[in-house]
Amino acid sequence: MNWIHLALAGCALLSVLALAISLVALRASHRQVDQLKSSHRRLESELAVVNSAAIGMGNRLLSMEKRVQQGGGLSDSAAGPSDQPYTEANQLFRMGMDVEEVSRRCGLSRAEASLLQAMQEHR
Repeated sequence: MNWIHLALAGCALLSVLALAISLVALRASHRQVDQLKSSHRRLESELAVVNSAAIGMGNRLLSMEKRVQQGGGLSDSAAGPSDQPYTEANQLFRMGMDVEEVSRRCGLSRAEASLLQAMQEHR
């Protein structure tokens, strides 16, 4: 009968150990979920900023396209106040500055500056 008590005690100890391991694994998975949620929120925020910049740039491009179609062209002198950063960026690209510097100086996003640089190169 003594070996039965020993076997039962061993099984109970093994069950407690398995429970402890499960709790540790559960806690680790909760931490991972929290980290993923935090990353998800940050990425959503960054995506919203990029989308906003893309929409703004798209609207400005449509405005410029309309002026070109109306015969107004895209000369620097015809640019309105809202076009001033883009006019300045075009001048800086002509002087050979890189995208990062133009973005910083003109207050444009890197995507806007890259697009302007690409447009400048295809003129």
